[in-house]
Amino acid sequence: MRGARGRLFVGTRWLRCSPALFLLALSSCGRLQSSVPEMPVSLERNAVTINCLYPGSSWRIESAQYTTDRIGYAGVQLVMAFDSQYYAFDLCCPNELSPTVRVGKPSDVLCCECPVCGEVYDLGYGQGSPTKGICDESLRRYSVSYAPLSQTIYIQN
Repeated sequence: MRGARGRLFVGTRWLRCSPALFLLALSSCGRLQSSVPEMPVSLERNAVTINCLYPGSSWRIESAQYTTDRIGYAGVQLVMAFDSQYYAFDLCCPNELSPTVRVGKPSDVLCCECPVCGEVYDLGYGQGSPTKGICDESLRRYSVSYAPLSQTIYIQN
């Protein structure tokens, strides 16, 4: 519809709510929300010490070894994926949501299975995606950084 001056007329209701919708859309562009409760994660390990140096290698922690360790909801699984990048995931199966139900250790192809529901999660390229369709949610992922000079891996949320 055109107004008296020939401009397109837009309802004022749309103009009032569009900035709010725009901000809402921007704020939802980050990570997907996980149903696994967010708990503190802070780990620092030497890649040589934990023997996690090559694609396909992995390391997991189910309980704190040092007073500064924070291991998330059910523990942390670290993998060096097939793209030679480090990725870390919470051990809690999002289908079970229990800190005592942990996905199993990764296989040679970096897949791990929940012992209760049977879902298999693919960690091979850092996604933690379910492969069987039992669960519709990936494993909760944590941030990983690597300092090559000291060969130190930092995992945090």
